Amino acid sequence: MKHENSFGMSRPALPLKSLIGGFAAVALLGLSLNAQAQTCVVENWDTQTGLTNANAGVQDGDNRRYGGPCGLRVPGGGVAYVTDESPTAEGSYIARFYAYLDDAGSAATIIYEATDGTDARAQVWYNFPNAGDLTLRVADNSLPDNDLTFAGIGPGWHSIEFVWEAAASADIRFSLNGSADAEFGTALDTSGFQISDASLGNVNGAATGPMDFDDFDSRRISRPGRLVCGDADDDSSVSVSDLSSVRSEIFGTFAPGQPDANEDGAVSVGDLSFIRAIIFGLEAC
Repeated sequence: MKHENSFGMSRPALPLKSLIGGFAAVALLGLSLNAQAQTCVVENWDTQTGLTNANAGVQDGDNRRYGGPCGLRVPGGGVAYVTDESPTAEGSYIARFYAYLDDAGSAATIIYEATDGTDARAQVWYNFPNAGDLTLRVADNSLPDNDLTFAGIGPGWHSIEFVWEAAASADIRFSLNGSADAEFGTALDTSGFQISDASLGNVNGAATGPMDFDDFDSRRISRPGRLVCGDADDDSSVSVSDLSSVRSEIFGTFAPGQPDANEDGAVSVGDLSFIRAIIFGLEAC
């Protein structure tokens, strides 16, 4: 069953949760919105477990973000996550978020979980089944745990996206950093299931170091895909103007787009070199 046929074009995008206080999200940018004058908070999510507004912030020694002014730092160890309760008994669901896990350690951690209000229907695990692996676990009516794994994902920011549906022969997709989709060899039976909430952070309370998250986007249809890396000025392309935005950030003015072009967790002169290489066709994200 093809994804294009599984998801119709008549249903709207789900409401989005932002880390920007007092701002109505009109763009599908989730945790990071291009509004520099706003305050970074977790309170725009429906519930916060083990987190406060102090865990949302701008780029500094205690926080990283991928795009826009704000990101989410989940401190090391213990249950700590935000939850979006805007899904309404969804039979089709797509989510994309960014994660920086270099400091997380090696404990097997549920960094994302979508449930029907009681039972997990989709989870993203880090360090499972082995250290450095990223795994999408999906429940079906026969076997509770069915896994797709990207082994040894390496350092830096990662774009993580999955496509889920409730169907007797479900088309489930999993993508890392814009890669070709990983798919189950045998279709899963997820008929009768639904998604009613989604949580992001350290869901199972693993003994981790700090983890950073950004740019959460959930939808019923229309996959969000990866953001344009190096698009520091947020005009949907990479050009010489992005060099100016990165230089401005290095000297203290946050870029509105994605200035961490090499996705190493910091905005520095290395990003200037990477953007130049993108412009000349020598590098690609």
